[in-house]
Amino acid sequence: MICKDNIQALIRKNKEDIELLKLIENCLDSFGEYHARIYEMETWLSMYGYHNMPKEDYQDKSVALDKSRSSSHNAVISNIGILNRLCEQSDIPLIYEGIVSVERPHRVEIADAVLAYVEEVVTQRRK
Repeated sequence: MICKDNIQALIRKNKEDIELLKLIENCLDSFGEYHARIYEMETWLSMYGYHNMPKEDYQDKSVALDKSRSSSHNAVISNIGILNRLCEQSDIPLIYEGIVSVERPHRVEIADAVLAYVEEVVTQRRK
């Protein structure tokens, strides 16, 4: 689970440091980017197949989308590590208590935590 309260504490503690806030923002933006890459891939795969495009084109596009999603996932994992280090430096509990690693099952657990966090942010948005 990604702890929203710890993220807010990190932001509050560093509210005067614009460069650090930009780093935090970039890390958090990668969460939404990962979500978007999953959505893009799943939407495309549900619309196209060998029946409506040449097999080679389909394979090329699906590989490219998967590579983009995987790259975004790797960025998320790296950025959680950055946010956790910033928390440690600021004496704030970690934003993610699990193991931060690109290895399975940690990779999947991080993905699930990030997607849940993004959904929570969207659900609790200001209306």
